[in-house]
Amino acid sequence: MVKCACSLDLNGIPCLSKIQLEKYGERVLRDFSPAVLKEPQATNLDSLISKYMGFNFEYQYLSHNQAYLGITIFNDTDSMPVYDPYLKRAEFISVKKNTIIIEGTLAESSHLEHRERFTQGHEIAHGLLHSEYFQWKAETIEQSDNYEGIYSQTFIPDLSEVDTYGRQLQGEAWLEWQANYLSAVLLMPKSTVKKLKNITEPTGSPLWHFDLAREMVKIFKVSEEAARVRLQSLGYWPTSY
Repeated sequence: MVKCACSLDLNGIPCLSKIQLEKYGERVLRDFSPAVLKEPQATNLDSLISKYMGFNFEYQYLSHNQAYLGITIFNDTDSMPVYDPYLKRAEFISVKKNTIIIEGTLAESSHLEHRERFTQGHEIAHGLLHSEYFQWKAETIEQSDNYEGIYSQTFIPDLSEVDTYGRQLQGEAWLEWQANYLSAVLLMPKSTVKKLKNITEPTGSPLWHFDLAREMVKIFKVSEEAARVRLQSLGYWPTSY
């Protein structure tokens, strides 16, 4: 597995810019499945997690209301809280380190496939980038309720004012920004998005970028919102929209 070389800030958080995340994500995909960088297609995230990263992958009901969509566990724990829908109460399970858990309801409806895949990509990014941070946190900071891992929540923060390094963000919000950005890179590689753009843009339609986003939804199995944000980050979305 390709490691991400970068410096850490005083809190042990990786210092990564958008450019660094683009390059690292491309290296991971080239090492995992070079074909993903050549022809537009959906990245096999299950295989990336289990075969490439060597992580465990499972579904659990993380709450009663989808308050959390995923979690990456970095240390063994016997007290991982999950929701039992039959007993309608929280239970505690044992989980091994290097385990990615996705909210079970996301796998129960095809309408939630896009959210499930982006959440998987987000947790993969935590697993690739942040294991050292959470190991450091477990060893140096007083234990908290979730020091074994990091939860992904449902809300999507407004990152429009965040610079290319995400440095306006503080603490673990910066980790979330990095995980969101790397997830987009892994799901929608720059090289294949550019191929689709070169096919769609010359059609002459003034709304070609909407056609491109819809094409990305079909091919990469992402949401229209994720496709639009990715196109904006690559400078392929007109500023007037």
